[in-house]
Amino acid sequence: MHRCIRLLHAPAVALLVALCACDALAQSSPPPASPSAAEPGTAVPSRWAADLERLDEEVRLKLLTPSDPRGDWMRGVLDHGDIASQVMHFARARTAAPQEKLYLASLAAACLQRTQPVLADCESIDRLADWARRDDDNGVPDIVLADRARQRGENDKMLAHLDEAAGKARFDEYWGRGVVTVWDWLKDGGLAYDPAAKAVAAVDYAGDQPLVWPTALQGVCANARQPAADALRAACARVGRALAERSTTWSGRLIGIAVETGATPDGAARKPVDERRSALNRVRARCDDARRARFEALESADPARRLAALAATEAWVRAQAQVGEVSACERIVAARPR
Repeated sequence: MHRCIRLLHAPAVALLVALCACDALAQSSPPPASPSAAEPGTAVPSRWAADLERLDEEVRLKLLTPSDPRGDWMRGVLDHGDIASQVMHFARARTAAPQEKLYLASLAAACLQRTQPVLADCESIDRLADWARRDDDNGVPDIVLADRARQRGENDKMLAHLDEAAGKARFDEYWGRGVVTVWDWLKDGGLAYDPAAKAVAAVDYAGDQPLVWPTALQGVCANARQPAADALRAACARVGRALAERSTTWSGRLIGIAVETGATPDGAARKPVDERRSALNRVRARCDDARRARFEALESADPARRLAALAATEAWVRAQAQVGEVSACERIVAARPR
């Protein structure tokens, strides 16, 4: 566990860096926190470092035998280096709480990791198709299905899945839902630590959630700039535009703009895409400033200031889980002291 407030979501940033290397991102910066971020590699030292060390030990001890779906999901997140254990615990959470889409998505993402032999919880049901079927207005599983079709050489299916994704109402990887799940587990778990320390830990732990769609999208759209790839280029441009407009996270929107840029070889046609990216970055920067102010206040030596920051941060965490990071941004900026 990193002893700081994690401001980078690594898989999303990795895709942005890769796209930037291909001239897809031009002048844009990596996304903030959520999948959003300040600057690549930024680590904010925490005054709670010693508490976080001890808290981490207690959390792992309590999660040796999880007692509810939330605990099983938490154990799965912590076990990201042990795929068999992670899948087992995500599957338990998914079975015990079948309506919780966070568990559905996490299990689908974990089952995309290849193992020999295939894990029983992944072999019994096509977890990715199950996610897509039960979350049918969400374009994220369609993006991953498109990449699976690409890997199998099924180009028609790949394009069909991209078209499906482009028409979906939203793109949600449930990162915000994961943050609030960790937050509530720590809050309700009877751990005797300052609430501000537990808030820092919640955001940090949630950064280990599995996230597979950015790499999948990169795999699908990497060849969209080739002259003979007209159909793929058009499909990637549509998905990129849809992500830029309807992703629940800043990183999703920025990745969408990057993909749309890469699939738009004509400089004149790229101009409005670049303008949308600039406008998006301006709004995102205001959100970053407001969020950082709250995080910094959690580090304050003044208990009253910490208490106020804790309430504001919890409101942000719950708003993200309910309406997504981008929509929650408006609430953060509106509530920020002038």
